[in-house]
Amino acid sequence: MNETKWHDPIPETNEQRRIDPQNPFENSMENSEYRTDYRRILPQILLPGFRIPLFPERDERRAIRKRMNIAGFWMLLGTLAPQILFIVAELIILALMGVSFSSLRDTGAVDAEFYISESSILIALNGLLFAVINTAAALLGCYSAKIKPRSLFSARRLKVPTMLRYIVTGIGLQFVAAIVYLIVEQLFAQNGVELSEADFSFFESQKSLIATFMYTCVLAPVTEELLYRGFLLKTLSCVSVRFGIVVSALMFGLAHGNVSQFLLGFLVGLFLGKIVTRHNSLAPSILVHMGINTMSMVLSLVSEWGDTSLLTALVSLFYYGVAIVGIIFWFWKERPQPLPYPTQKQVARNRIFCSSPWLLIAIAVQIGLMTVVMLVS
Repeated sequence: MNETKWHDPIPETNEQRRIDPQNPFENSMENSEYRTDYRRILPQILLPGFRIPLFPERDERRAIRKRMNIAGFWMLLGTLAPQILFIVAELIILALMGVSFSSLRDTGAVDAEFYISESSILIALNGLLFAVINTAAALLGCYSAKIKPRSLFSARRLKVPTMLRYIVTGIGLQFVAAIVYLIVEQLFAQNGVELSEADFSFFESQKSLIATFMYTCVLAPVTEELLYRGFLLKTLSCVSVRFGIVVSALMFGLAHGNVSQFLLGFLVGLFLGKIVTRHNSLAPSILVHMGINTMSMVLSLVSEWGDTSLLTALVSLFYYGVAIVGIIFWFWKERPQPLPYPTQKQVARNRIFCSSPWLLIAIAVQIGLMTVVMLVS
């Protein structure tokens, strides 16, 4: 009887082996379906025998820096445009009410400004401006970075139970952020510094409440996710998904303008970036964002308008219960799956961030605006 002889497979030669453009750095922790085709950065990676060097050469550095600057430019525009347009729009409204620029300190001007600040006009205008600018910056940024907007919604392996678990986990992280803020607030208070908090004066009228609810629970989750976890995260993940998640979460937190929401935005932003890259879709992050914002609105509404302590107690009990379950889900499901660790080659390329002026300026402006808001408040 002839014995079958088994031989070790012939190893691939450098000429035979090719780089996967969706996973050029061979990082098994990253979802290759989410990654951008690296031929946009380094077109020659499919040449037989080509190997990506440890440190990027000039053309690769230039291409990476270009994408980071595209991200920074459109984020800077998305940060400054609503602030400027809001001031212009407010002056136009005052002018339509018969208040001239030269008489802004007159009694009539003060009364007119008080009226529009107490009505739903400014709240609706503010929400509309941010929604439009966020969407415009995201779509124009995607066009500049050659990202197809429909590619941001290619959900796979996303089931209803998983989605519910994500929402509950997000509320748990919201609770953790609130505890961290209380600790930070106490530390600042010991040094005589009072931190500013989010403004919930929209409860003054029914119209302002409706306008705020529509923006906070519907428009903001959709348009902010399109900008931060869509355009920004996708653009900054051209080299390393972990880098894109961390920087987009940082900028998302800074955009909220106060310490409490910065902590919430950064912590939750890390989680949202993680599930977006996992499922290659903005759908889970939008729904989690909606869930967190809706829970915040309900808690604030009950604390302001709650007629009975029983109602407040029941809502608070429900929130704490959901939050505790969310924290358990995080330890059980999310903690064993950390953010993708970058390879040595990815780390070497992430450092190009330090020489990308538009991205650095965008972050510096966000920090500056947040600092100004804290000092003024």
